Amino acid sequence: MIKNRNNFLTDMGFLLFILLCFISVAFIANDPSMYLRNIIFLNVAFLLVIITYFTNLTLGLILNVLFIFGYASFVLYDMVANGSESHFSSYFWLLVTPLFTFAAYLFTKNTSRLQLENERIKHQHLYLGTIDEDTLLKNLVSFQNDEEIFTSISNRYDLPLTLLVIKVRHWRELKRFLSEEEMRLVLQDVSRLLESCIRTSDVLYLLDKEEATWGMLLLTDDPGSKLVIERIKKRIETANQEEFAAKYRVKLELRVGAKQYDANEIKTPLDFIEQTSKELEYDV
Repeated sequence: MIKNRNNFLTDMGFLLFILLCFISVAFIANDPSMYLRNIIFLNVAFLLVIITYFTNLTLGLILNVLFIFGYASFVLYDMVANGSESHFSSYFWLLVTPLFTFAAYLFTKNTSRLQLENERIKHQHLYLGTIDEDTLLKNLVSFQNDEEIFTSISNRYDLPLTLLVIKVRHWRELKRFLSEEEMRLVLQDVSRLLESCIRTSDVLYLLDKEEATWGMLLLTDDPGSKLVIERIKKRIETANQEEFAAKYRVKLELRVGAKQYDANEIKTPLDFIEQTSKELEYDV
């Protein structure tokens, strides 16, 4: 709603500026005898527009007040010294110049807001580049970055590091029974369930959204990872009997594979995932 309002005000400011330009050109062309003086005042109006564009409305209005005072003094002097008559053309620039400034302010103010909004969106996209939008879990990109840190800690302090790869059993078949919105909710619910099964020092990732594949980096050994696997299996079984039973028309089952890090076997983060995924074959 706010963005649409900003767009509307920006368009109005731009259209008002164009309209004032047409009016000014028509006014100047209407009186060739005053061409030079009107061109000078038009340039002054554009100068105030440029200053307002790069500063703010307050400075623009102050300069407009000075211009109005100076121009009014000039008109008064011309009337007294030269006996010129007062008519609408004498006051044209007194009206148009502040309108030019206002149009510039209207355009630049809301353009700045749109630029800030675009910057926010860029930062959000950057954030979402490493975070899944639906589950707010770190994705494969984050895993590849974090895996190097975890393996470095594991090697330096001689700590066991284990990766768990979790998949929803028969995920492709489930798509036939559940709607797209229900599938999205499944990802969120299972993600929350998995998060409840790990410690604060462990990290959960959504490695593949299309295949419903999660990864867990655990600073633990094989016996410790087996305890986590048992905890996951119990939690999903309980959820199927309680929460998921009323929410979905199918039973959700998870397959879990575990692999402890070995620097001699695993060279890259993707190797770690691939070798751990092979362990899923034993979870039948």
